[in-house]
Amino acid sequence: MRTPEYSDDQLAAGVAAAAAALGEPLTAAAYDAWQRDQDAASPALLIRRFGSWNEACARAGVATNKTRSTSRRWSDEDVVAIVAAYLGSPGATGSFADYSEWAKAQDDAPSGATLRQRFPWAEVKKRATAGT
Repeated sequence: MRTPEYSDDQLAAGVAAAAAALGEPLTAAAYDAWQRDQDAASPALLIRRFGSWNEACARAGVATNKTRSTSRRWSDEDVVAIVAAYLGSPGATGSFADYSEWAKAQDDAPSGATLRQRFPWAEVKKRATAGT
């Protein structure tokens, strides 16, 4: 079975449709349950395309709950995508210290300490560059 291809606009429209059906703020878990019965992309695809769940919702004009503070705020896929975004950013050196400084300036990126709770730096860098 071939995986459907979605434009950014189609992805954002799917998130907006879920929010209209489920209400806001929209969580990735609520969207995931909703999209299984719809012709909509998975949360993983949205995160890969837009960099984070919050960014996917922002593109769709949908509110998210920004007060969550658990150590699992970001999925493994989120963390890898965020590190990939860092590595692709202008001036990135690829060092852990540089990532930590970069993360402080972002609206939705795990701190260096949070990232290290999930992955060794070398491993997350390897995963983040595997697709390039």
